[in-house]
Amino acid sequence: MIGCCYSPPPRGPRPGTVALFIVAGALIVSALAGCTQPVVRPQCIPLKAVSKADENTLADELDATPDMPALHDMARDWVRMRDEDRVCLKKARSRE
Repeated sequence: MIGCCYSPPPRGPRPGTVALFIVAGALIVSALAGCTQPVVRPQCIPLKAVSKADENTLADELDATPDMPALHDMARDWVRMRDEDRVCLKKARSRE
């Protein structure tokens, strides 16, 4: 009579099987996510208007300080970045 009242606990999925399905699902989702092509739009910084008089003042100040090469390098970089940004803004406007 001892064995008549005992019933084994119900069997569910094993924890290892559930983990396997979760990992497999994550791999499938991440693999399919790579199939889409991202839309890349350039990020252009709005240019602050600089007058010709300000540009001439800057040129005069740079001419007056030939002993400061770092300042001249920074000014050249600034001009180059503004030129690149002008091109970026022109391309962005032509796509709209």
